[in-house]
Amino acid sequence: MKEENSYYYGLVFGCPMKEETETCAYKHIRQLSLPERIAYLNSLTSYDRAVLIKEHKSCLCQRENKVPFSRIAIL
Repeated sequence: MKEENSYYYGLVFGCPMKEETETCAYKHIRQLSLPERIAYLNSLTSYDRAVLIKEHKSCLCQRENKVPFSRIAIL
């Protein structure tokens, strides 16, 4: 499994910032049962997977810039 694929699949279990945003690209996926999540992800094209990861990385960068440094140190 490629590194980006393991990263991609890990995001269906939860947000690395503990709480997802209302606009999270993975929110609707996380509401599915585990077998449905995996089936959904497996049905996506490489392009669609890349879009999801890009949206996640953009959100993560924005949120990390808003978190006080002391909180980042304990995450």
